Amino acid sequence: MDKKSFIKILVTIIMVFAASFTIRHFQPESTTAVDFSSFPMQKGDWTGRRIEIPQYVYDLLKPKDILMAKFINSDGIEINLLFDFFTSEGSFGGPHSPQNCLPGSGWIIEEVAERKIVLYGREISTGRFKLGFEDKKSIMDFWYITNYGETANDFIFKIYSMLSSLTFQERNVGFVRIIAPNSEPGKKALADFEEVFVSEIYNLMPF
Repeated sequence: MDKKSFIKILVTIIMVFAASFTIRHFQPESTTAVDFSSFPMQKGDWTGRRIEIPQYVYDLLKPKDILMAKFINSDGIEINLLFDFFTSEGSFGGPHSPQNCLPGSGWIIEEVAERKIVLYGREISTGRFKLGFEDKKSIMDFWYITNYGETANDFIFKIYSMLSSLTFQERNVGFVRIIAPNSEPGKKALADFEEVFVSEIYNLMPF
């Protein structure tokens, strides 16, 4: 290797190290305030109740705020909702990928598909899993919300997060997960629930 090539490689290494150090240690402090306490527990055909969240979940994820709830409609169909929000303050926390955490909890991901939810005249890119756990069959819609848009793709989510870091924006991230029975009535109920409540989720997030 000649001297000129060595210098180019050395400069590249130094630049990469400097960029990594800057991204890691010079994230802007969060000025974003979120409060999920006003999320409605009754709307349309749905009545819900909040689920107490164990302390270890807070310790693991380090969310700015988080809400878990169960909703039921007049047909007795139950929907499980989780959404949480993360900011730059939680440098070592963040949403966990369903691709990783669901199998670790015993669920089998039987099918993966893309799904679009329409909100305020625009399409939100989400994912849908068909899940199995012993004799229980469920469907789950989920997506990440970032400064650069929504996605259910883990790779694209990482890119969006990196773009926020590179542009020195607050690392604001939301994650939404909605689970229903995997049946025709369950799918219909899930669509109705999303039509009623997704706007309420976005009303509480700074996106």
